[in-house]
Amino acid sequence: MEMMTFRGLVYSKFKTIADFAQAIGWTRQKATNIVNGVQEPSLDDTDKMAKALGMSLEETARFFLPKKSQVC
Repeated sequence: MEMMTFRGLVYSKFKTIADFAQAIGWTRQKATNIVNGVQEPSLDDTDKMAKALGMSLEETARFFLPKKSQVC
């Protein structure tokens, strides 16, 4: 099974980035920057995204951790 990108995950749950941003209470620009990897989310940001996506904080945080820091 191919791992879904964070962007793909957002689009699987929301029609647009603007819809995702609205669900979290962010501007569209902030959501776009995070989804496109321009800005790294804070822990609080990651928690808000997890809740909006129906995921755990840990599952969501894995999308933003460097690969070498992830332990299987």
